[in-house]
Amino acid sequence: MITLIDKLMHNDKYSAEATSAGKYRDILDGQHPDITLVTCSDSRVIEKALDDEIGKIFSIKNIGNRVEPNLGSIEYGIGHLHTPILMIMGHTGCGAVHASTLELKDEHHRIIKSLDFIKPTVAEVQKLLIRRGGLSQYIKESKTKPLTPISEQVYFETLVTEANVDKQIDNLLNDASIRNLVYSGKMMIVGAIYDFKDIYSTSKGSVSIININGETDVEKLKKLDVFAGNSTIVLNRVKRLLVY
Repeated sequence: MITLIDKLMHNDKYSAEATSAGKYRDILDGQHPDITLVTCSDSRVIEKALDDEIGKIFSIKNIGNRVEPNLGSIEYGIGHLHTPILMIMGHTGCGAVHASTLELKDEHHRIIKSLDFIKPTVAEVQKLLIRRGGLSQYIKESKTKPLTPISEQVYFETLVTEANVDKQIDNLLNDASIRNLVYSGKMMIVGAIYDFKDIYSTSKGSVSIININGETDVEKLKKLDVFAGNSTIVLNRVKRLLVY
């Protein structure tokens, strides 16, 4: 059984190594992160997947990577720390998304309240699939296939995960101050999926780009100037299952 003592012993080792390596030397008087990251509280989703240097990621976590409960923190990251990137990162196998597809009665009311932010997105994806002839037909006609076999339920939850990221970005772009930062080119909003279920990539912990500044069309995303000069990154990282 892991105890508090185990964690403190680990901290002893960490702090000794960090002090010896001078990892905090240049950031003692302030932080200068490159990115404001809104992602899920899931313990399998780690910031180190994007950057393992201390002080580079201003991280905001909650179940379901929602922006509404943390707009103050987001505003601090982009308004005071001036990060040029605001990333909303969902992940495969998200428990919050799974729970949002269910009728919960016995769960704690605070958890239910948090999931209420995601449930309308579940309904929107269901309606989209109805218009496309149902989930099975959508999967059959989809040009983008998961890299490993997954059940229809997991496929549906992955679509909701993508739609939830899109929804969070839409919510951000409804804010005038955030929209102006994007419009003026001072900041870019990136929607991403962190994958450890081998749906987008067989490299566990890989991050795929599904949305930039509200654009979700894969072919258009690949042509954006932000990817200029590295076509390999573009081809390998820009992918999504959900097509509106």
